[in-house]
Amino acid sequence: MTQPPDVTIVPMGLNDIACVTKIEKSAHSHPWSEKLFLSNFGKRYFNHLLIDKDRVIGYYVASSVAGEVTLMNIVIASDEQGKGFGKLLLQSLLDFSRSKNEQEIWLEVRVSNTTAWRLYEQLGFVEVGRRHDYYPLQKGREDAIIMCCHL
Repeated sequence: MTQPPDVTIVPMGLNDIACVTKIEKSAHSHPWSEKLFLSNFGKRYFNHLLIDKDRVIGYYVASSVAGEVTLMNIVIASDEQGKGFGKLLLQSLLDFSRSKNEQEIWLEVRVSNTTAWRLYEQLGFVEVGRRHDYYPLQKGREDAIIMCCHL
């Protein structure tokens, strides 16, 4: 997907947390809290928003330590999923990380989230392990797939 003219990707600021938290709650069964978002700002973090026609429709939260990026959260608003925005946002993270001379990106994804892990594979991520019972479910827990992309 090429970036549509009305779509921009910009750094996330503290003033964006209320909007991001609203999207987070609608997209996840176990959403991040506002406090958790606020704790992920500072020198080692790079967080970005995906905006379409002045409306925030997605975001990611990532951190970097010693050339290693960790993608901690990436979300597209529920009503905008399936339109290629996730791929666009993830590609922007890859491009941004390369521009900062990062060496690799790591992430974890729910084993049940086949749409996400297939997208990650399309963009060069490979499975390197699993975390047993990592994510909570309504009843029980599920595994996380650990993935890495060498830049």
